[in-house]
Amino acid sequence: MVGELRTWTATVDDAASAPFERELLRALGKKSSLGAPILVDGQLWGEFYATRHHHQTPFSDTDSAYVQALIAILAGAVSRWLREESLELLAFRDPLTGLLNRRGLDRQAGKAFDVPSDSFRSITAVAMDINRLKRVNDTLGHSAGDRLIQSVARSMLKAFSPLPGSLVARVGGDEFTVLASGHAPARIVEAADVLCLEQYEFGPGVGVSAGAATAVLTSESTLTPADLFAAADRAQYDAKRANLSHTVISGDLR
Repeated sequence: MVGELRTWTATVDDAASAPFERELLRALGKKSSLGAPILVDGQLWGEFYATRHHHQTPFSDTDSAYVQALIAILAGAVSRWLREESLELLAFRDPLTGLLNRRGLDRQAGKAFDVPSDSFRSITAVAMDINRLKRVNDTLGHSAGDRLIQSVARSMLKAFSPLPGSLVARVGGDEFTVLASGHAPARIVEAADVLCLEQYEFGPGVGVSAGAATAVLTSESTLTPADLFAAADRAQYDAKRANLSHTVISGDLR
């Protein structure tokens, strides 16, 4: 199938069938099998494989034709999905880190802020900024700066992965935002504090500053994602100006 990219059939007692396939049928306790390549945009994507019991008739040319028609429909669906996924990556993902970009974050935040009636949701935003990225770019080159950005992105994913549903986004050159809902704010701040203490191999003082803002939302809340992000950002600037190695928690959510 791989070599010729064609549909095939085999029967356990047919000497013309491939020996290894007959052995497999005996091991499975089956009488016949059918395999067909799944071609997506001209490339081998996978295999359709089916077997029949001893009391059933072996696969025929009619069965092969039916499977080929079915696979054509499947291949078309996979091809469309791959194109849509590629477009989504371009539209909503940062190419350097693979994280959500600003547009992707805003789209996901809209869903997080959509709270059902008669319920509430605790949601926390963390704004982070890389310290001394410009110095790294100026002294070590932009390739080193890119590696630093990627290192921070990996650290953030590692720190927040224990909090299911957390969104990590790169929203600017040296700016990142985390949005987490359904978790205790203290747990989110704890993860951010771990990042504030981490040092990177690009010189002294290279790390991140962080600010956090939390709100409890209901279906009647008028707070927007932009409001929460802005509050976390203001707290982050306070942490950066004071050269703090812990997360500053916002107290001026507007």
